[in-house]
Amino acid sequence: MVVEANIRVGAVSESSAELVVGFAFEAETLSGPLSELAGEPGKAYLAQAAEREQFKAEWLKWWSTLTWGHLGAARLVVMGMGPREEFSLDRVRRALGQVGQIASDLHVASLAVDVSTLDSGNVEDLGQAAIEGLVLGGWQFDGYHQATDKPAAADADRPVTVDFYLGAHSPEPFGQGMARGQTLAAAQNMVRELGWTPSNRLYPEKLAQWAEKEATQARLEVEVLNEVRLRELGMGAILGVGQGSVHPPRMVILRYRGGGTPTLALIGKGITFDSGGISLKPSAGMEDMKYDMLGAGAVLGAMRAIAAEKPALDVIGIMAIAQNMPSGSALKPGDVVTAFNGKTIEVTNTDAEGRVVLADAVSYAVHLGADFIVETSTLTGAALIVLGHEASALVATDDRLAEDVLAAGARMGERIWRLPIYPEYKKLYESDVADIKNSPGRDAGTITGGMIIAEFAGDVPFAHLDIAGTAWIDEGPLNKKAGATGVMVRTLTEVAQRLAGFRD
Repeated sequence: MVVEANIRVGAVSESSAELVVGFAFEAETLSGPLSELAGEPGKAYLAQAAEREQFKAEWLKWWSTLTWGHLGAARLVVMGMGPREEFSLDRVRRALGQVGQIASDLHVASLAVDVSTLDSGNVEDLGQAAIEGLVLGGWQFDGYHQATDKPAAADADRPVTVDFYLGAHSPEPFGQGMARGQTLAAAQNMVRELGWTPSNRLYPEKLAQWAEKEATQARLEVEVLNEVRLRELGMGAILGVGQGSVHPPRMVILRYRGGGTPTLALIGKGITFDSGGISLKPSAGMEDMKYDMLGAGAVLGAMRAIAAEKPALDVIGIMAIAQNMPSGSALKPGDVVTAFNGKTIEVTNTDAEGRVVLADAVSYAVHLGADFIVETSTLTGAALIVLGHEASALVATDDRLAEDVLAAGARMGERIWRLPIYPEYKKLYESDVADIKNSPGRDAGTITGGMIIAEFAGDVPFAHLDIAGTAWIDEGPLNKKAGATGVMVRTLTEVAQRLAGFRD
């Protein structure tokens, strides 16, 4: 579904769209087109539905009726928002995501959305959240079905005209937010498409090529380090992880030059398939390991959005891409590899490969002159155990950078929870044969995973975001089907804006 959005200042009841959408809060008097349907004698559809407890305005509960000519639109949908005191911009995003799914299921070509009752105090952010929800909720992966009449294939590129009726809201800031929301949602959907693509179609060379294409379109500088160049640079960590696959690793360097200071590095883990290597994963659910490149995907999506927003700082995006496979040439437990900065890693578990490839990427970012490093990866199952699918874990060596990341996530509706770094945790990954070992065990697994990567940042402020629980989730208002979410595109883009001084 391709959204073509407009701003309207008239009465939504006069819209001739195929579908008109309004929002209702629990225990509040209906307004706008809802009051017209509820109040007109003999046509009190919504009032009757409320009396019969068919609709209670509960959060994400919705009710629909044909209007039978009493509104300009053919069909009305009323979306429940729950209690007014629980209202948030993220609820706007999710409610509009549900609307996007409804519009997709109904195959409508036009809809009118009355946002006059949604008051966040920030009209720009309201516009951003509203369009993000529609674009994200209405998206689905095309798939590889033989039949050409599958709904996904038919709807993927179908344009849908959306008219937002603002009421008393100011059009200019709403439009500015809407423009930003479209940029971010499109980048996020690109990442979701990467996540859905199977690994036989998206191995390291292919992901690097995809990144090159995106960089060219966004007018970013791009450099791809192949296995020969990685070897010349002494990147033994990423080469070690990738040596068991017939598809050699790649490292993609993206550059946005905003002409200001500081220099921010965004780094993502790009394991296009993670079998676990010699430390083989259980077979059940292994097909989901095509998603293990979503950290790198988020960096690519964020760089695309940053190039569009043009903040006044330099940003380096690094995608550390490899395939982790078992074979006669694969890395073995007990092997020692040397990272770009000379630090050695004892590999005690080949299924803890993410921190190994990121060792080269992070130390290379330091070499390139990064002042701040923010890295994201689907790193540990422990993050899912601790936080479930509701939040990403943060491990940071610098309080100010951590505050920026947390504030960015809060503004963008991506929950982040900071975990502690205690000196005692370092003892867990001490090695008798190398500088560190890559897998210290189950204790504090998410924390030590982030701390191991931080070792390669040196004195540069560093933040690690573990998105193992948020990068792919079950179906919901923003995900029509269980799968990739594109998480951290919005947060990473907002971090760049904050460091550039655009946000307080």
